[in-house]
Amino acid sequence: MRKRLMCVLAASLVLAGAGPAWAGAVPEGTATVPVVAPDSPNLAGLGQLGLTILSTAKVDATQIDPGSVTLKGGGIGIARWIGGQPLTVVTDANSDGRADLRLFFDKQAMRDAGVLSAATTELSVSGLLPDGRTITGSDKVTPNVVLEIKFQENLGVRANNLSAVQGLLRRHDAVQLDPLLPEQTLAAISGAAVAGAPDMASWYHLTLPAKANVDKVLADLTASPEVAYAYPAPEAAPPPATPDFTSMQGYFRPAAQGIDADFSRRDSRARGTGMRVVDLEYNWNPFHEDIGLTWASDLGGTQFPRYTGFNDEHGTAVFGEVVARDNGFGVTGGVPNAAMFGISPIQRLSSGGTSYRPAASLTFLSTILTRGDTVLIEQQTVGPNGGTRYVPLEWIQSVFDAFRVLTNLGVVVVETGANGGENLDAAIFQGRFNRSVRDSGAIIVGAGTSTTPHSRLSFSSYGSRVDVQGWGQNITTTGSNGNLQGGTDPANINIRYTRSFGGTSGAGPIVTSAVVAIQSYLRATGRSPMTASQMSSLLKSTGTPQGGDTSQRIGPLPNLRAALTAVA
Repeated sequence: MRKRLMCVLAASLVLAGAGPAWAGAVPEGTATVPVVAPDSPNLAGLGQLGLTILSTAKVDATQIDPGSVTLKGGGIGIARWIGGQPLTVVTDANSDGRADLRLFFDKQAMRDAGVLSAATTELSVSGLLPDGRTITGSDKVTPNVVLEIKFQENLGVRANNLSAVQGLLRRHDAVQLDPLLPEQTLAAISGAAVAGAPDMASWYHLTLPAKANVDKVLADLTASPEVAYAYPAPEAAPPPATPDFTSMQGYFRPAAQGIDADFSRRDSRARGTGMRVVDLEYNWNPFHEDIGLTWASDLGGTQFPRYTGFNDEHGTAVFGEVVARDNGFGVTGGVPNAAMFGISPIQRLSSGGTSYRPAASLTFLSTILTRGDTVLIEQQTVGPNGGTRYVPLEWIQSVFDAFRVLTNLGVVVVETGANGGENLDAAIFQGRFNRSVRDSGAIIVGAGTSTTPHSRLSFSSYGSRVDVQGWGQNITTTGSNGNLQGGTDPANINIRYTRSFGGTSGAGPIVTSAVVAIQSYLRATGRSPMTASQMSSLLKSTGTPQGGDTSQRIGPLPNLRAALTAVA
């Protein structure tokens, strides 16, 4: 919370049987460190809840042992990735030049233990520093229930005309009904509407009292004739964790090793000139020496503010894969002449607060982008299995609708497949990743090994809906952890390089580079850009086949030499 209540750095361990220092007098010889919790945790939905411990001049919060951290009232530890790594992020959350520690806890586990409920007014954590000292602290919270809801389009529900749903809102003691999109975006898209495109103005966020029975409310809303969709409002999920691999790059080398951007970059028509790429990304560093952009690269402005809670070096790594300069040093992007931009999935509200609303950001892009542009989705969301079983972002129905809006405009959406290791063909997904049931038009990207035969990496989502793959490990690019050059010293942020970026986050930009190279070539030769469907078919028919267990489909690795030859 903005109040940044203090946590206590105790001089000694809490004795067994003694009450921990959650409240009361501060023990003698202790230090205090700020803790930030979300103002209003959403009691609905799965996923994680984040708490940030801020470093001070005397205490380095990043030195806290993640394995020792627990929440008061249930002994709940930090959530973990599938591979067992604790779900934490080191970032300068308050821009004071010090690295802070952001910790994530599983919401379902918190609810099961009674730590997160309508009665919760405070969240408290405890952990250990390397010298054995205990760190404890708490912050005030005011929980609520927030749902994302779409009213039936034929009702024409608008913020200034809620008559068709007033009875429903009163029945559930609605606290607030907030349009997903601001007026300026709605006004802009109304004049550029494409026949058959979803009505994004029918989407809202519905806030209910914390005491609301979420399951009962959702069952009632789903059964209501006024409602098309209702589910817990999506929340910001941490970017996929980058595996700690050590070997070097090769993703742009000739097939079958890479996608052969070495070949495409030798043709000036396939280097991305005149093409636009937008990355849906929390944050990035445009000032890196090998990227050379400014904040003009941020399309979101004040309406969609960048989010620093997950660190900006994820976005910097993505930008480097696609558009790092061909300048004789550092790395070179797959399409170095393309114009690359970013937009945050966080929306600023009229109340002054912010909310995770990726569909709003994507719909805003539909007022800017045109046929032949590309949007890269560097986001994932919690799926029906909860925890860290993340799935592609289009699982969120509002995002699916926004993808369709973009696809109808001729924009190619490249969607990272998520690092939850899920089989998207499983029955629990109810056919929502089956193109014969619903099709967003996006190209979904899985993560494969960096060595042939490019088999699926264990964390990658898979299934018939996954179109193509990119390397999911050993990617050399700008930013990230700086293990190739620069390290983690904040002073080296603009000269930082890594040799171990990965996950589906790393795979997506590789495929995006292939898409943009082909579109660039088509435009330069006087032809119309491909649709997403045409592009997907081309990449699959000309790519290097997947190896390993092909029943766990992540698709082929694009081969630019073969693809460009096919369209020449």
